[in-house]
Amino acid sequence: MSNIGERVQNTRLMRMWTQARLAKEAGVSPTTVSAIETGKVGRPHFGTLGKLARALRVAPEELLDSGESIKQQGPVPLSLGWARETGESEFEHGLEGASLKSLDSLTHGLDVEQERLQRLYGEFPEGSEQARFIKRQVREVAGRSGSVKASAIVRRNQDDAKRTDEHGRVAESSNQSTN
Repeated sequence: MSNIGERVQNTRLMRMWTQARLAKEAGVSPTTVSAIETGKVGRPHFGTLGKLARALRVAPEELLDSGESIKQQGPVPLSLGWARETGESEFEHGLEGASLKSLDSLTHGLDVEQERLQRLYGEFPEGSEQARFIKRQVREVAGRSGSVKASAIVRRNQDDAKRTDEHGRVAESSNQSTN
């Protein structure tokens, strides 16, 4: 299975969709979805990838394998797909270098995803396989959301301290020039 196929399949499964449902939503054949997910089509046409991404409500870049994404798109932006697919250390490292705007955007995306998963959780019988899977997903998203919110708080505090320090230096220099 190719990385693209894995990402398509993982994203489809998170939505609890069958291949047939994804094919219908994207306007492609079920055979196309199957071939991409199994790796028989390792490099799908960008138009097909775009249709699948729109149906799955993700950016097409999120479905590209990481090597293509970095070469074509530069560093991977903070996105819901990135937050859910990266390992813990890569995730934390990505948060360290992120802008406050990116952190706020990711926080919003994770909050929306958590709400979506909680609504979805209520649609399945308690103790069912699907309910347990969704419950794990809710916990994972909530944990990531907490990390992002903590990083945003730290970044705001750093920015406030920097502004206060700069303001203090400006006031100091104007006091020295008036003396």
